[in-house]
Order: sequence, then structure tokens, then C-alpha cells
Amino acid sequence: MVDKRALVIVGSAAALLASAWAVRRLLERKDVREKLGLDRNRRQSASMSDAQVDMSSEDSFPASDPPSFTPTTSLGHTREA
Repeated sequence: MVDKRALVIVGSAAALLASAWAVRRLLERKDVREKLGLDRNRRQSASMSDAQVDMSSEDSFPASDPPSFTPTTSLGHTREA
């Protein structure tokens, strides 16, 4: 009699191999690569927008700091979390 765990392991390995094969076949198609942004032309335009996001993030830096929950003086009681 075959062990049930062995069947699960073999079945999982077969499913993983089939999935990897299917993804590889899909990535061979140019239209799929374009939609995923994996072409060089689209990657260059994406890096330009990344620079814009970085610049905006730097401009809004003080507003993005979380408020401090530690007391600023030693007077008074401490805040319990």
C-alpha cells in the first residue's frame, strides 16, 4: 500500500513543475511581457515615474513622520501603551 504522505508530496511536486512550465510559456509571449511591464521600453518609462515618486516623497517628508508618543519632559505621568 502506498503512503498517503508520499502521494501528497509527489502530487505537490508535479503541480509545482506544471505551474512553472505554464508561467515560463506565458512569459515567452510578448503581449504578456508588455502587460506585466517586463519590456525594456516600459521599464525605462517606469523608472522616470519612480523618480517623480521619490521626489514627492522627499518633499512631503516632515508630514509623513508619525507622532511621538514619548513624553518630552520628565514631569507628569508616563503614557501606558
